[in-house]
Amino acid sequence: MEDLTDLSRISGTGFALLETARKQQRSPLKGAFTMAELRTGLKVHATDAVATRDFTTMVEQQPGLTIYLFLEGQVEATLGDVDLDLGRRADEPVHGVIVSRARPDHFTRRASKSERVRKVNVTLTPEWLHDCRFGSRQEQEALRRFSERHLAHFRWRADSTMIAIAEQMLHPPYPPGLLRNLYLESRALDLVAEAFAAFNRHEGIPREGKLRQNDRRRLDLIEAYIEAHDHKKLSLDDIAHENGVSVSTLSRLFHSVYGTGVREYLRSRALQKARIMLERDGVSVAEAAHAAGYNSAANFATAFKREFGMTPKGVRRS
Repeated sequence: MEDLTDLSRISGTGFALLETARKQQRSPLKGAFTMAELRTGLKVHATDAVATRDFTTMVEQQPGLTIYLFLEGQVEATLGDVDLDLGRRADEPVHGVIVSRARPDHFTRRASKSERVRKVNVTLTPEWLHDCRFGSRQEQEALRRFSERHLAHFRWRADSTMIAIAEQMLHPPYPPGLLRNLYLESRALDLVAEAFAAFNRHEGIPREGKLRQNDRRRLDLIEAYIEAHDHKKLSLDDIAHENGVSVSTLSRLFHSVYGTGVREYLRSRALQKARIMLERDGVSVAEAAHAAGYNSAANFATAFKREFGMTPKGVRRS
């Protein structure tokens, strides 16, 4: 309980834990939870835990943006007088949510006994956003307008890349210390980049590569097709044929935006999926290799280390 109270000071001021039952000594959460300010203005809250009893938490959050990604569990939460749609039902896809606070406001969350929540939050202060000076003038202006609207809310369907990043943050491969914090910071920045890319698409801001509007729509449809057929071994001919483009056009679109070919894009997605299976489910290296489309575990391990800088055994959940 004391640890939770101390850690929660990172998320805001005036933290309070409210319970209908008499005060108990044990923590209201059983599992893993991390709250850390990785650098000034960049805060992470990662939770994989079960509520041991009914309780309510309240904290005054300061101005900034928070990116929420719930992999599992429903949550009843409000910011000020506004209900937040943050949780995930079992039959729903994973969604990301960005919420803006233009002024301090009270965040309240009500938890129910035996409720399991697996989620990652990344909070950015106005100072952090200002110092980054990232993106084009159009991107900066769109984000500024959003940030200045108190309780502005953007929700989108998370893709496999965002989900993989969240899984990695929930189960970092390092013990507490410098390497763990550096790892979490790198993953948090990746999550921010993915969230802002989704926001830019929503705002109609051209992506890197300056694709024409028709090409941007075409690439969005192709990416959605790949996501929907993630369980299949797709060839370039299959993807091109099903989306009404030539293989050369398909390659041009991916090179323009990602700076890489379609095969490399598919390979990276497959390795991300395998990493989730290793970290979350604890599957064997052979099973992960098969899921990623590798007949040889040795070849899989080589590709995996090239992609992530770690071996499959090094990230596998025991």
